[in-house]
Amino acid sequence: MSSRSEHSTQPTGAQRARRRAPRSTTTRPQRPPERYEPYLDGLFTYCLSALCEHDAAAVAVGDVLAVAERRPGRGRGRVNEAGELSRPWLYAVARWACLRKLAERRGRSGTDTPGDGDEAGLPEPIAAQRRRELAALAWPEAAGTTAEQREALELAVRHRLGPSEVAAVLGKDREETRALLSSAACEVERTRAALAVVELGHCPVVARLAGDTQVLLSAALRRELVRHVDDCRECRRMAERATADGPWPGTAAAPAALPVLEAPRAAVHAAMLSALGGRPARVGAGRGSTGAASPWSPRTGRPP
Repeated sequence: MSSRSEHSTQPTGAQRARRRAPRSTTTRPQRPPERYEPYLDGLFTYCLSALCEHDAAAVAVGDVLAVAERRPGRGRGRVNEAGELSRPWLYAVARWACLRKLAERRGRSGTDTPGDGDEAGLPEPIAAQRRRELAALAWPEAAGTTAEQREALELAVRHRLGPSEVAAVLGKDREETRALLSSAACEVERTRAALAVVELGHCPVVARLAGDTQVLLSAALRRELVRHVDDCRECRRMAERATADGPWPGTAAAPAALPVLEAPRAAVHAAMLSALGGRPARVGAGRGSTGAASPWSPRTGRPP
């Protein structure tokens, strides 16, 4: 006579059902960690200004966050006394990332000029939106600045970094940075005066020079306009009257805040994960160290 175990080892129906039930999973957030949230828009705007391609800018910001994730509590000035991430350190890493990507671009094509890869295959509404965002970063009054001056101004005016913070990003002495910002502000004010004369439109020489391009200034056109305003007595008086209520020359670079664009969180997050995984970052559709060149005239360096 066969005997049967008192306690069966076979799983019951309820146990089998539990085993078959899918495990509850928590969806990973498609955005960078919350501690980076206050800095994402500024970093993306800075990188886009330097690289002029949305995908490349998102990858650069992802590289910045990957560096920060790999070096917790380390790096020059990464964390301030309050335990917060240091903006100058983050912008310095972003600067390094942009310099490296511009050098890679130059190595591939022999030029730093972006191609059409940022819009290739994109639906026209998205491509148009990207063109509008790039146009929003234009700063006609800064047309007469050098690459070094423009970068310092971008950090000081658009991103609201103080002179000491700008010096830390650029790897320069504080007094040298203050002099750089002051000279750049003077150039901006000279261009602003010339643009004011263009808008008033009383001088036939200015009208001939400006033509229909009264806002988008090339460096050559800017030089001609500023030279004429300096030499023409009537235009110089007009410029003085137009800017009489403005700040003292060299003390301000812009009358109002410059726009900062919204960073694509999902793309930056994907780029960060890719960089942390050691794989080349690829973003789908939808601007160092001391002495380093400006992202507008790139030279590679090591991350700060």
